[in-house]
Amino acid sequence: MKLYPILSALSPHDVVEAPPREGLASQLEMIHRLVSTRVAVVDRIAVVAHDVQTGLLKTLVSSSHDDGRPLHHEVALADVPTLSELARQRGTRVIHDIARDLQSSSHSTWLKLHHYQSSVTTPIYQGNELAGFLFYDAKQLHAFTDADVEKLVEFTDLIAHLFLTQRRLARGIVSAIQVAVDMARSRDFETGQHLERIAYYSRIMAHALAQSHGLSDEYIEYLELFSPLHDIGKVGIPDHILLKPGRLDAEEYEIMKRHVPMGESIIRRISQDLGLVGSLQEQVMRNIVATHHERGDGSGYPRGLTMDQIPLEGRIVAVADVYDALSNRRAYKDSWNDDAVCTELRAEAAKGLLDKTCVEALLAATDERASIKLRFADARVADDYA
Repeated sequence: MKLYPILSALSPHDVVEAPPREGLASQLEMIHRLVSTRVAVVDRIAVVAHDVQTGLLKTLVSSSHDDGRPLHHEVALADVPTLSELARQRGTRVIHDIARDLQSSSHSTWLKLHHYQSSVTTPIYQGNELAGFLFYDAKQLHAFTDADVEKLVEFTDLIAHLFLTQRRLARGIVSAIQVAVDMARSRDFETGQHLERIAYYSRIMAHALAQSHGLSDEYIEYLELFSPLHDIGKVGIPDHILLKPGRLDAEEYEIMKRHVPMGESIIRRISQDLGLVGSLQEQVMRNIVATHHERGDGSGYPRGLTMDQIPLEGRIVAVADVYDALSNRRAYKDSWNDDAVCTELRAEAAKGLLDKTCVEALLAATDERASIKLRFADARVADDYA
């Protein structure tokens, strides 16, 4: 997992490299080493999360003896009847020959491609709600004996406990964030569906850059989850500036820029209240809020960072924010057509203002961008589609 800098709120130009506190991925790797001492045939352990709202199964974390980990794999639970049935039964499934016994799916195809031949799978529940699945995979046929499956039970309980604890924590973060986001939304009539669009645009870029930048599934989930917080500090900006129907003058703009340190203060408080200080969650949240107005040539604010000093999450959200601002109406401007927006983003990337790789990652996803714009169109724009 690549580490990203966490910015000091006290020093305008100081970027401190601080490794995040161990998360679920690191914990799973340690457990895998322990599992190997008891059940040596386990070559891979994976936790797949179930999104109740969308019905999607999404690989969250995995630990394997090689580098062939799937990144950001998603599939609808309804499209995998064997897992749907396993979830209903709440039992444990043992497959001795994946090629022979496992129905064709994107996940089974990946397992076969990486030479996994046996598997033990258990659904994880939080109360009556399916939270996900735990997979133990082996690269030999008939790898798991009944005794092995019994030995794995205690590890399954431990991993499930860690996963559910992380899930409850994430939900606590979401609840805290939602309060803050609702505050911002209630005070800024131009916000509309901007926050939702930013989240999905950010995820598009992170998916595209995952392989080249070594991004984990955890990181991408946090990036999508926390990107709507980018302007949360606006709750501290006076209404006559925040709601001004036109461009700000120089003095007003200086006041508006204060929303960044105000936002950092809010994130710091959320992190302290939820026990997240030093965690990956806190780093992603703070870096988004602190750096999405920075520009690669040092002309941004509040720290005047250059491109190599801006963490990836800040560069991603900056591109998403600029793209969305140009694509939608504002009190002081009409929306631009997509060709004009793409041209402008590439021009800003050429000047070194925006990260070129992030810009191209977003612009390459033509269909996804169009779908997001339509699905999360502001009310006045949505009327145009009616």
